[in-house]
Amino acid sequence: MEETQIGTCEQRLGERFGLGPGESLEDLIGGRVLAWVGGLAVLVGIVFLLAIAVSRGWIGEEARTVLAALGSAGLLGAGVSLHERGRRTDAARAASAAGLAGLFTTVTVASRVYELVPALLGIVLALGVGALATALAVRWTSRGLGALGVLGAVAAPLLSGAPSDGATMAILFVALAAAGGVLLWQRWDWLALSAFALATPQWLWFLFDGASPVQVVAALVAFGALGVALAVGHDVRVRAAALRFQPALLLALNALVLAVAGWFALDRLGDPAAGKAWLVGLAATHAAVGLAGPRLTRVSQDLRLLALALGVVLADVAFALLTDGLVLAVGWTAAGVAFAALLRRVKPAGRDAAFVQGGLGGHLALVLVQAIAVADPLRALDGGEPLSGVGIAAVVALAAGCLTSARLVGERRLAWSSALDALGLATVALLTALMLDGSTLALAWIGEALALTRIARRFEDGVAAWGALGFLSLAAGHALAFELPPSALADGLADPLAAVQSAGGAAIAALWIRRELPALPQHVRRALAGGAALGLLGLASALVVGLGATQEQGQMLLSVFWALVGLATLVAGLRHDVRVLRLAALALLGTTAGKVFLLDLATLTSVTRVASFVGFGLLLLVGAFAWQRSRPRAQPER
Repeated sequence: MEETQIGTCEQRLGERFGLGPGESLEDLIGGRVLAWVGGLAVLVGIVFLLAIAVSRGWIGEEARTVLAALGSAGLLGAGVSLHERGRRTDAARAASAAGLAGLFTTVTVASRVYELVPALLGIVLALGVGALATALAVRWTSRGLGALGVLGAVAAPLLSGAPSDGATMAILFVALAAAGGVLLWQRWDWLALSAFALATPQWLWFLFDGASPVQVVAALVAFGALGVALAVGHDVRVRAAALRFQPALLLALNALVLAVAGWFALDRLGDPAAGKAWLVGLAATHAAVGLAGPRLTRVSQDLRLLALALGVVLADVAFALLTDGLVLAVGWTAAGVAFAALLRRVKPAGRDAAFVQGGLGGHLALVLVQAIAVADPLRALDGGEPLSGVGIAAVVALAAGCLTSARLVGERRLAWSSALDALGLATVALLTALMLDGSTLALAWIGEALALTRIARRFEDGVAAWGALGFLSLAAGHALAFELPPSALADGLADPLAAVQSAGGAAIAALWIRRELPALPQHVRRALAGGAALGLLGLASALVVGLGATQEQGQMLLSVFWALVGLATLVAGLRHDVRVLRLAALALLGTTAGKVFLLDLATLTSVTRVASFVGFGLLLLVGAFAWQRSRPRAQPER
């Protein structure tokens, strides 16, 4: 049993590490692992030999270089000879890889550290070693050779301590180009990421270590192009139908590094315009590849969309650096509207639709953030500095962009259209609040609610209907918070005219919306009627309280008023047999009874207390008489 389990485990490990038929875990450890660890140890030993020889002065620079070159070449020759003669063992491949990496290190040290050979000759030698490594890795399909040979070459300038100058960057470029050559033929994503991670810090250090403007641009263009080759070279060569995650990630990282490094490196040289021009050119290049994708037969749809997305993002960043304020808001809004127009034309499902939706949502999000940053609505609403013209224009641009995009998207994208309309209406409401205050603000919201009601009725637009209810809710909430607060039932109104305008206008608007939009759900229509009735009752109650010469008289008048309204409502409900009216009347009379027996009894003076109780009692008697005389008809049994 135990032997069976061990065998199963070995089989799974063999499948995991690519063991052939008949090979065991012992073959993996004793053959492959030992071979590659040995090759790595030899490479590290060569590097350490050069370092120790330099520090202790054992031998001259020429002798050190010659010994390192002979040892690396001998190791490479032995590995190639064994492999080509049919002994294709991991030991042969590891020896070849270590020899290639050693040659790269030797060339770097000889040309850049010791300066034994001219820089041009060093580049030519590095190119030769890189070409040999590329050819062997492709010929043998050896990942280990690619790791030790190609990555060792990329790391050679860093390991040898070569100065960060143009010649060293040329050698690094050759080494990285060798890695790109391997990846053109082999699908080794890990090698691309590793080579990119090793090379990028080296040429970035060169950019910020005294490079001239020409050298900066040359390095950005050269290494940027190599980064693209590392990312998608293989997929373009084989015409891959879909772009895999690792190449897509590497392409995005390459664009990010180029944008950030180019901007800061050129800005450091005292030419901000050059940094902006670099970003514009980088964005245009990516966008051009994305737009020309259908004409490039080897470029897949995924790669085209990714390049276009990177171009759009870079263009947004460049535009933000070139402009600000209103121009920035309008530009981003125009881009969002353009994506909305595209969304109408693409198929509902697919990668194109996802890309366009991302562009639309992303640009509107940018406009929203920019509008908030410029307008600072919280500060303006809190009574801070008045809203600037640029802030107003930014919010207007956002609202116009959302509403226009919703019209362009159309009914085919109902979810997008509804979301855009909702965001646009919310922005209009915010803009109204930023520009107005007091009862004028409430009246403006009421007017907008009525306008949306007309639109909803004419075009049967559900979003407009719910938008009308939203604006009405804002107006009612403002009235309850400022013009008609609950404290007005105790102290009266501070500004009766403003209360009548806001609270009364909201109540009348609620009844008008209820009449104009019969398609609203029944519970919404009931809420509108009930809210209007409560609003008018509250407004009238506050006005009645203000009629009293003192607070006690005002409360006595309020109790009598509520009793009168309750009685009138009860009589109307009885005469017309409307159950809702009867229940509302009983609720109001019950509330009045609680007020009289709890509040009036404890707070009113003797005379007003008597008037309150007597008046309320007489009205209750009249109500009871009316109920007995016109009691509601019994409901039929079901």
